[in-house]
Amino acid sequence: MRVLEARFYPQRIGDEDFIVVAHVVWDRDRDRPSVQPSRSLIGSEAPATMLAKLQFLVESSAPETFNRLKALKSQFWSFVEVSPSGHTS
Repeated sequence: MRVLEARFYPQRIGDEDFIVVAHVVWDRDRDRPSVQPSRSLIGSEAPATMLAKLQFLVESSAPETFNRLKALKSQFWSFVEVSPSGHTS
């Protein structure tokens, strides 16, 4: 199993450095990764918008999704590999 933590950088004064939006998880049994939303989005103003954008990034990076997301150059998004046991959304 491989896991990428999807981080969003709002870059507004007073905001945290980044928000963990979700974990993108590759199970051995699946061809495509699944997006598991983070609990930190509960009560947030725009979780649906962020998740929709994340889903777009995941789908548009196929077929080499894992490598392409890790290499993505964006001022708003980053993808960091985390241990499968350590990703508690």
